[in-house]
Parts: sequence; structure tokens; C-alpha cells
Amino acid sequence: MIDREQIGIRIAVLRKKAGLSQQALADKLGVSAQAVSKWEGGKNLPDIDMFRELAWLFHMTIDSIVEGDLLFAQKSVQKELPASIEALLPDAERRRLLQSLSTYCSDAELGGIARELSRGNLEMWVRAGITRLEGGTFQEEKKVSIPASLLGENTLRETAPYFAKTLGEMMGNMEPGLRRIQELMRCPDCGERLSSENRDDNTIYFKCKNNHCCDVTDGVIYFGSREIPGELWSLYMKNYQDYLREQRHPGNPRYQMGAVPCSELRWQTMKKLRPRIILDIACGTCNGLKYDLQRINWPCLVIMTDVSHRILKYNNRYFTEEMANPYVDIVCLACDCARLPIRDGCIDMVVSNGGFESMQSKMMDGFREAYRVLKPGGHAVYNISILGDHASENTKKWEHLYYSLNESYSLHEKLFDIREWEEICRDTGYAATQTREIYGELPAPQGDIFPFENEILQWMGEYLCVSEK
Repeated sequence: MIDREQIGIRIAVLRKKAGLSQQALADKLGVSAQAVSKWEGGKNLPDIDMFRELAWLFHMTIDSIVEGDLLFAQKSVQKELPASIEALLPDAERRRLLQSLSTYCSDAELGGIARELSRGNLEMWVRAGITRLEGGTFQEEKKVSIPASLLGENTLRETAPYFAKTLGEMMGNMEPGLRRIQELMRCPDCGERLSSENRDDNTIYFKCKNNHCCDVTDGVIYFGSREIPGELWSLYMKNYQDYLREQRHPGNPRYQMGAVPCSELRWQTMKKLRPRIILDIACGTCNGLKYDLQRINWPCLVIMTDVSHRILKYNNRYFTEEMANPYVDIVCLACDCARLPIRDGCIDMVVSNGGFESMQSKMMDGFREAYRVLKPGGHAVYNISILGDHASENTKKWEHLYYSLNESYSLHEKLFDIREWEEICRDTGYAATQTREIYGELPAPQGDIFPFENEILQWMGEYLCVSEK
């Protein structure tokens, strides 16, 4: 008899070992993520054509997926635990338990389980019963619970698939980031708390008590936001391959100037403060924070926010599949960053890599929102484009050229020197702001033609600011 549950476990194992999310596997097979979820949960079986596709994709035979033969066993051998996960569990017994699960879990899942174990929020036991025959029937006498960490190697190996499956069901179908952000979210329409719900088709959405809803679409919590009219910059990334080319592009060398690059100074600040909840406001393709995400070695939640659902969908895939860090849970919110669906005073650190400026006419609204969501004592760490000196001839020339541009360039209403910006920080409510110049303003051109068609603020100087609430 075909064991649907075991087949589902084997499909999940092969998917995770290939580094694919359920959505990514679904995309490759031309089915829905819900179909993959039902296969892995043992609710449905793939049809024979789909079994052929799975076997080809994972370099297996159909029999090895259905029966779990020697080929499957050889390819599913336990892997070594990543050092970052081992560091969370100093005792050998719990590491041995996690090692048994490594065959059936991705590194991200192992990291989540390790964090829960290390915090004392999770224990695993095996229940055993003893019965006695009395009057021709078996009567239950005693039940005992055995900690999974004490099980022998053979028993642990046999029970690991069921532990892994049950842990997945316990933690729900949501990614860890979606689970963790629930306590932080509020409805942008009425301010009430948002909680997750599951539809009959296994899709997830968030709803407040006033029945305002937002869907989780392609792994992104989507609040129906749209990019600024005339500034639909994400449309030049027509697909994920375009997005990958952008991620791997070396970028404008102007933004990499400075004796110490801005990205390194931001990381040093982050490493010192070790925030547990980080919000990247108007993150775009997350080119700023991605350098920090590779180095974070403490448990934290990273919230990426942007108006573009398209870009966040690609961010979610890229940072899950290609830059996974077991310490970091990621969640993406497609929303108006001047009206964040985040409750007051719950974020440890807001970061912005040009994000405030990218909001253009809403720049100051976004800056005030960052202050609102920060905890008392929290920090905003961001770079900002700054004029040299309004009184200097060089700055006057640049301002004249800049303000002579037409509306198609989406000009900022005001350009600041560093003293004006520090005053804005004080007026916003920040207790202190540290500023550091990364590089200065460019020499103005001789003629009367503005020299840049894109990234039109690159003539300005750059400062890194750390504002404390």
C-alpha cells in the first residue's frame, strides 16, 4: 500500500536539499504552491507525469521517491550542522537531536528549531504506552514520556521524519518571519492588531477585528501599495533574471567612495548595538542591508518594506534561496512606508540605504514614521545626501542646475546641509544624532547643463547618521 505521508516527507526532503522553497518548486513544475504543500503533507499525490518531473529534477528514480529505496537513502544522508547553528546549542545531546533532523529540514528550519530549543521554548518527547491483557481485552496501564535527546541512534533515525513533519505543522505553513511579525503589526486603516488566518485553499492572509484584510502573495504581505506615479522604477526588472542581474551589478562607484565605505560604518554600528528587530524602510532591492545580512551572527527579525510588491517578491526569493542566514528571519511588507502597518515603539533599529530620499515628496513622512515605530532607546541608522554649504559658489551652481530640471525628474522639495538636517532630527524628537561625512560634494560643471540623467543626487555629499530615540 502506498504511504502518502512517507512520500510527502521524501518530496520535502529532496526539495529542501535542492535549496528550493515550496513556491520555487511549484514554479519549476508549473503547479501551485498549495499543490506542493498538499503533496508534502500527505493529503494528495502527484500524478504520474508529475512524478516523472520530480524524478528528473532531483536526479532520482520514481521508485526511490515512492518507496524510499537505497538511492534515496544515499542521497539523504545526514549533513553536518552549520557552525552558526551548533553555536546555539552547546550541549551534545540536543545537537545530536538536531543532527537527526538535518536530513529532513533546511538550514533555515534547523536555525528556527535551534533558536526555540536554546530559548527553552521547545522540547521533544516520545510517548510510550504499556498495556495488560485482562478479560480478553488489553487495558492501558501506563504511559511514559521519553525525551527525544535520550533516544538511541536507531530509534532517533526512525522517528526523525515524524518529528520534522510535526514541527513543520506546529509552526504552521508560514515562514518564520511571518509568524514572528504578527505581534508587531497593526492595521493601517484602523490601527487595530492584525492576526494571521488560513483559508480553505491553504493560503494565508492577515485580518483585524474590523475585517480589514491583506493577503500574503508570493511570500509578501501585500497592503495594495503602488509605486509613485511617474516613478515606476521596478518595471525595468521584468522578471527574476533581470533582478539577479541588478543584484550582481557592481553599482555606481560614486556611492562606494569614502576612506571607509558607508556600508562598513553602518555594519560596525549594527554589530555594536546587536538589534533583535530591524526594519529596512523603502528598501528597494535591499542593496544596503544585504552586506549586513551576510554577517549577522545573533538571532534577529529583518522586516523589508517597500511600495513595490514586485521587488519584494524577488527580495523574498533571493534572500531565502541565495543568502539564507540561520540567525535571521525575514518578512516583506509591500506597503506605503509613510503609513507603516507597524505598531508604535516596537522596532530596535530602522535602517535606510537612500530609502528616505527615494520616497521623494513623502520623505519627511517616512522619516517621522521611522521615529514612531522605534522603541525608546532604539536607533535609526541611515545615509543621507547633504549639500556642502548653501553659501558656497559650488553649492549655489549645483542648486541652480538641479532646480532647473523639469518635473519628470521627480525633484525633492528641499535639499539640506548637515546643520539643517541635524535640526530636523531634533525637531522630529530624536535625543541625539551622530553624523559622519563619507564623501563631499562634487565640483560643479562649467556649463549650464545638468550632467546626470539618473541618480540625480549623486553630485551631493553623503553622510551616515545614527539617530537615537
